[in-house]
Amino acid sequence: MGDVVCPVVPVLIGDTPTGRTASGLIARAGLVAHLAEQPAVASDASRFRMQAMADHTDRDIATAIDILDRCIREARLTVH
Repeated sequence: MGDVVCPVVPVLIGDTPTGRTASGLIARAGLVAHLAEQPAVASDASRFRMQAMADHTDRDIATAIDILDRCIREARLTVH
């Protein structure tokens, strides 16, 4: 989303049902991910707002990416 340096990292999802399904899966996997959905964003532009912190390690980030990837893929298969 550009060259802006910011601790908030958006993870674009798309439709709201997929975002909501992924949100539940992600929470059960132990990751905190804040879902932004309509009316905060367009109905087809839901996204997670991840927040990076100074004490996150490379391993923490890799684990978060793995959880996000797995849960979003599962949600897309479930919803569509």
